Amino acid sequence: MNSLNNYIDQLQTPEFIGVFALMLSTFLIGYLFGYFLEKDKKRALINRLKKEVNTLRSSKKIKNIDVSYHQVRPNTHTQPDKQVVTPQTTLIPNTTKKTIATKARTEFVKYSHNKPVLDFKSIGEGNPNNPDSLTQINGIGPYIEQRLNDIGIYNYSQISKLQLKDIGIVTHLIDFFPGRIEADNWVEQATDLIPTS
Repeated sequence: MNSLNNYIDQLQTPEFIGVFALMLSTFLIGYLFGYFLEKDKKRALINRLKKEVNTLRSSKKIKNIDVSYHQVRPNTHTQPDKQVVTPQTTLIPNTTKKTIATKARTEFVKYSHNKPVLDFKSIGEGNPNNPDSLTQINGIGPYIEQRLNDIGIYNYSQISKLQLKDIGIVTHLIDFFPGRIEADNWVEQATDLIPTS
């Protein structure tokens, strides 16, 4: 117990208190110096990043840019007996396949300089007054049926006579997936659907 009291008495000497005060002041000076130095570094980093962001946001004069313009307009080359539905027109619940297909066609128009022509001598002329229900063929929905009608294909007999070159032309004219007509086997399906008399 005496040794502990002696140690405490030594700590209370003016020399020890002076050393302690000197060490405490040195610690505080170093701590505050480091704190403000780090704060300045962070502020400098933030300011540099702000400048970089602002330079990216500012409009620079850019030269030699190729600009292409695309225009979307309604297809005005429709037959007079067909109803033209513009994109602004709201469709009533009793819509037909023709009005749906017409609306879809008027939304985007594709222009091509060299559209191939279908050879109706080999596949035969279709009868628009007595069309077959082409949707009975697997792979033909109402939209594709309307597209086929637009290019002059109305009957199963026409589809059954399609050759490989004709299939390529039809695929291009109706903007269909290449190889899909062959994969769905339209020619054989149409042959099976031709009514026997």
